[in-house]
Amino acid sequence: MPQIVYILTIVYLIAINFYGILILHFQKKGRLNGDEESIAISDGKLLFTAFLGGATGIFIFMFIFKYRLKSIVMMVLMPVLIALNVYAVYTLITNGFGILQYSI
Repeated sequence: MPQIVYILTIVYLIAINFYGILILHFQKKGRLNGDEESIAISDGKLLFTAFLGGATGIFIFMFIFKYRLKSIVMMVLMPVLIALNVYAVYTLITNGFGILQYSI
């Protein structure tokens, strides 16, 4: 049972990081084109995705896309959220995800 929890955690972290990368890409694409018709992606959605576990992917791809590098808030908040995400995952893993193990 615990192995499936670890696998699901890894799949979740990969998926949320990929989603964060897509949000960052479409936010850059929408702002560069300046189209009113394009989908507007707010910074709140980007920060919420980073809070949920996608901070690492967003931070790395900020440098790859060369986007939002002059934003002090993003450059300070993303490493803080990365540390928070790592701490949360570490705590969950060391506590066994709160799954009670019964011994008979």
